[in-house]
Amino acid sequence: MSTTELRDTFRDATTEDIQYRIAATLEERTDAFRLVYNSYLRANLGASNPYEMRVTPYHLLSTTETFIAVCHDEVISTVSLVIDGELGLPMESIFARQVAAKRDQGIVAGEVSCLADRRSEFKELFPVFIRLCRLMAQHACARGLDELLVAVHPRHARFYQRFMAFEPIGETSSYPSVENNPAVPLCLNFERIATHFPDIHEKFFGDPISAERLRPQPISATDRDYLQAVVDACDPLRERNDDEYASTSEKPVVSAA
Repeated sequence: MSTTELRDTFRDATTEDIQYRIAATLEERTDAFRLVYNSYLRANLGASNPYEMRVTPYHLLSTTETFIAVCHDEVISTVSLVIDGELGLPMESIFARQVAAKRDQGIVAGEVSCLADRRSEFKELFPVFIRLCRLMAQHACARGLDELLVAVHPRHARFYQRFMAFEPIGETSSYPSVENNPAVPLCLNFERIATHFPDIHEKFFGDPISAERLRPQPISATDRDYLQAVVDACDPLRERNDDEYASTSEKPVVSAA
């Protein structure tokens, strides 16, 4: 749909029209990845590609989930959660020391990545963002995570600190996977917010989500094979260091990875 058509579609939409869930089908995943692609392209965080999707190798792992907010069959907001595992975390490419320190402390972490929305067509997206993060946070806890990590543009760090109690864990650095834009690493410790930020903890955990809605939706082998072609052609890290890859991710709240 065009921007005008989408605005018409969403004009009379209410919170009752929005569904929050973990992407479970190829269509839901590709819709989310196209939204991220367009958001990153407009924010100069990514380069164009013929697939018009932003897909990273982490999206092909069973330990990565993509969360979506859907209104009238259109994905209006999305965020991915990469759980530390087979490939590590995306931000390790520039913040390896900080991630290693978390592991040394026995902390189980996941990285918030590929956050995007349709704010040019849908008004009042802040509450949508909060509800989507609520789903992600409760899913993360259900998976046994202790912390969420994120790499964001420095000008957006205050947003994460003020509204979600993230705290900085390192200095600003240039991030190759987002066109060398600057990024700062932040973390959100669930135990810390329960103790020191009860209002924020209540916002995300006060209304428990059912176990069924929190259930992981691992990518199928068929969907992985389909998206592998996109990764092979468009992964920015592959373009910058193909040999290393062979041996082995704006809007005001867009995450860097």
